[in-house]
Amino acid sequence: MAGRAPLVQTRPEPHDRARGLVSSRSSGRRVRSETILPPPSLRDVVATFWIGEWDLPEEEPHETELLGDPCMHVVIEDGETRREGRVVGVWTHLWRRRLEVRGKVVGVKIRAGAAKAFFDEPASHYTDAITPLEDVFGPSTRRLEQLVRGAPDDSTAIGHMSAWLVSRRRPRDREDTSLAVALVERITNDLGITKVEHLEVASGLHRRVLERLFAEHVGAPPKHVIRRHRLQEVALRLERGEAPSLADLAAELGYTDQSHLTRDFKSVVGKSPREFGLKVHE
Repeated sequence: MAGRAPLVQTRPEPHDRARGLVSSRSSGRRVRSETILPPPSLRDVVATFWIGEWDLPEEEPHETELLGDPCMHVVIEDGETRREGRVVGVWTHLWRRRLEVRGKVVGVKIRAGAAKAFFDEPASHYTDAITPLEDVFGPSTRRLEQLVRGAPDDSTAIGHMSAWLVSRRRPRDREDTSLAVALVERITNDLGITKVEHLEVASGLHRRVLERLFAEHVGAPPKHVIRRHRLQEVALRLERGEAPSLADLAAELGYTDQSHLTRDFKSVVGKSPREFGLKVHE
């Protein structure tokens, strides 16, 4: 049986919510949301465990909107409107989900680039798709779902998920997985990488090699990963009030000009940067 382990929170302070969330902060406070560090044996391939729980029987539903990281997720949900286990591929557009009545979700966020540590198919096979957990890993996952839903606390539920992941980890492709993870981390740690050409120089790899590697191990092309990171940064700066001006922010993030940033942001989020900055705290 999976044992209990102390839960180590990863949610950044003082922002206190996941990077990429662009839905209302005030509405989001009605949802319990936790992100938890994986055990040492999984940290090279698992970014976090995460939990969402809501109890809104007499209230308006919460509308979640997320500019997600280029990560795959394994999710087990126990709710009044949905009760299922699922694999969620890298989502290349805005993720939207309505949370209503009551429910709880326990999820695993696979580290970007580490999909092949657990999945036989290329990561791109799952892009923008939601697949039943049993269809991917077989009927043995029914027992996992029972254990997670029946767990008396978060620590026990995550212990079950951890044990299952350790048992599922594939020994192959470790070198390419490590390379893919490192390249995505290079993008997320260096705002100076604003084009695929910059990643080619930084990695010493040709564009076609990068694109094949990202299709297999990430689930989105390098261009998308770079663009998504820039858009997350725009949203984060605006929400925190750390953008001195849109023109300066556009220059810092490699946009041609302010209008280029505005068009790019609105095409994905559905609001202009200024509209977003005004509405996110409502």
